[in-house]
Amino acid sequence: MALNFFKSLKARRAAKQAQTRYQEELTEWQSETDLLTQALEIFTSAAEGKKIEDQSLVQKDGEFVIWTGNAVFHEAGRTPTRYSGGSAGFSVPVGAGIRVRVGSHRGTIVPGDAMQIDKDEGLVKLTNQRLIFAGALETNEWAFSKILSVAKTEDGNDFLIGVSNRKKTSGLRFTYSDAKFFSRIFAMALYAYEEGLPETITTIKKELKQLTSEKPVLTLEAKQIS
Repeated sequence: MALNFFKSLKARRAAKQAQTRYQEELTEWQSETDLLTQALEIFTSAAEGKKIEDQSLVQKDGEFVIWTGNAVFHEAGRTPTRYSGGSAGFSVPVGAGIRVRVGSHRGTIVPGDAMQIDKDEGLVKLTNQRLIFAGALETNEWAFSKILSVAKTEDGNDFLIGVSNRKKTSGLRFTYSDAKFFSRIFAMALYAYEEGLPETITTIKKELKQLTSEKPVLTLEAKQIS
């Protein structure tokens, strides 16, 4: 009796773990499917000439807006310079109420640390030709034709972009909810810039087809009858 009880308990635990894994995999699968479906709609509309009207952006010839969001703009810089090893010294009485301060010095100059420094928070627009940031204090753009490198931090929500026309690396930090979609749609926009819209649409459709065939399935071990 006790043996059957423990077998039943083990089976229920295994089933619960399998259900949890299945839900996690299904959520991830659905998220990726929704992302690709939305991207397909965006690029298909663009290919059909159904461009997003955006009165806030002066668009170049053949340019159209793919995505709009919000982010923090940051740029390479240094923290403030500081002094190290300084001393206030001490005073020595020399008579008649006069004291002389000796031994004081300001120390050595220590340059600030090189790092990415937040500059502003504002609107981000991704087009088929460039990435644009517009804030209250800072404006910046990264033309696709000038991009040399794109890197993403380990946490996945911060992007560093190097371009040929500027020495300083700069970038954007998104919320975690926006970062994943931006990462994929930015990559697709760069791909479309190089390969064209038809090839990009074909590639997205292939990914969707592959993803459909990989939809998670809940698998439970058959219950043993003793």
